[in-house]
Amino acid sequence: MLFFSAVRKMARWQRTAWRLAPHALFKDLMTPSSERPAAAGKVARKRPPAGRPPRDAGPDEADAAPFAGTWKARVYRTPPTPGAWPVRLSYFVYAPPGLRKGCPVLVMLHGCEQTARDFAVGTRMHRIADREGVLLVYPQQSRRGQQNRCWHWYQPDAAHGYAEADAIAGIAAAAATDSQADPSRIYIAGLSAGASMAALVALRHPDLFAALGMHSGAALGSARNAGQGLRVMRHGVDAAPEQAMAALVAERAGFPGMPAIIVQGEDDTVVDKRNGWQLFEQLAWANGMDVDDSAVAQEKSAGNARHHRRTDAPTRRGPVVSVCTVPGLGHAWSGGDGRVRFHARQGPNASLLMWRFFKGRRRAG
Repeated sequence: MLFFSAVRKMARWQRTAWRLAPHALFKDLMTPSSERPAAAGKVARKRPPAGRPPRDAGPDEADAAPFAGTWKARVYRTPPTPGAWPVRLSYFVYAPPGLRKGCPVLVMLHGCEQTARDFAVGTRMHRIADREGVLLVYPQQSRRGQQNRCWHWYQPDAAHGYAEADAIAGIAAAAATDSQADPSRIYIAGLSAGASMAALVALRHPDLFAALGMHSGAALGSARNAGQGLRVMRHGVDAAPEQAMAALVAERAGFPGMPAIIVQGEDDTVVDKRNGWQLFEQLAWANGMDVDDSAVAQEKSAGNARHHRRTDAPTRRGPVVSVCTVPGLGHAWSGGDGRVRFHARQGPNASLLMWRFFKGRRRAG
C-alpha cells in the first residue's frame, strides 16, 4: 500500500528544505553525469536516452513498456519568498514523437512508495500521449523530502503541503513554457497521496490548471498531520464534506471552479471507498453544484473486465465532476500494467477515462 504503510514509520518529520548534492539527486537517472543545482526558480537540465523512462529504482518489469518519445530530467527549486519554505524537486518530461507547439500538458503525481518511473510505466499514459500529442510531466518526491516518497497532502502548511503544491505548480508552468505548450490546457492527475496532492495543487492554482484527475485519493480539507490523514483514508472526513472543502478555497475570492474526475476501487482497503463519494460531493460543491439534485449514474461496460459505475454532476456542456467506482478493484491504478506495483489490469483504463475527461477542456480566462 502507498500511504498506509508509510505513516506508521513517521515518528519524526523531515522538512522539505534540504541540502542535496547533485550526484545524489541524479543517481537513479539513465545517465551517470551530474549538474549543479539550478538558480532560484529555474530548472537544471538533463536528458536520458530517447525511448527510455528515467531510472528511478523502479521494477524490472518497467522495461516491458516501450517509450517512443524522449525523456528529459529536470530539477526545480522554488525562488525565495517571505513566509514560504524552499523546495527542490526533480521531475521528468516525456515528449512524444512529433510533439507540436500549442500541445496540452498533463502533470502526473505518483503515490507513496513509488517513483516517477513506476508511475509512468504502470499507468501507460505515454500511449495516450503518443497518440494525442500530450506533453507529460512527472514530478518526483525524494526520500529526503519524505522517506517513503509521500507528498505532504495531509499537512497543508507553508513548510510542507503548500510548499510542495506551489513547487509542482511551478514545474507545470516551467514545462509548459519550455515546450511552448498551450497554457490554457494544463491538467494534473495522481494516485493515492499523489491524487490528494494533485487536488491541493489544482485548488491552490485554478488559474493554471484546466482540470483535475484523482485515483484512490483521500477526501480533502480535514487532515492536518499524518495521524489525521490516516483517519481520513480509513473513514473519510468527519464533518460535512462541503465544510471541509470550504477551508481549502476560502482564501481565494471568487474561486472559478475546477472540473474533476475521480476513480475509486470499491475493494480498496487503504483508502476507503467513501472517500471517492466525499470527493465527488466536495468538488461538485467547489464547482457550484448540488449533487443531491443533479447527479446522474450509469453502469458502464457491464459484464466485462472494464465494468464500472459512473456518476456525473452534469451541465449543459457535459459533466463538470465525475466519479467512477470500480467493483473488485483494490488500491491500484485501474486498467494499468499489472506487473508494476500499485497498478492493476482489472477495470477500465483509468488513463483513458481521465484523458477523455480532460480533452477539450480549457482554463477559463
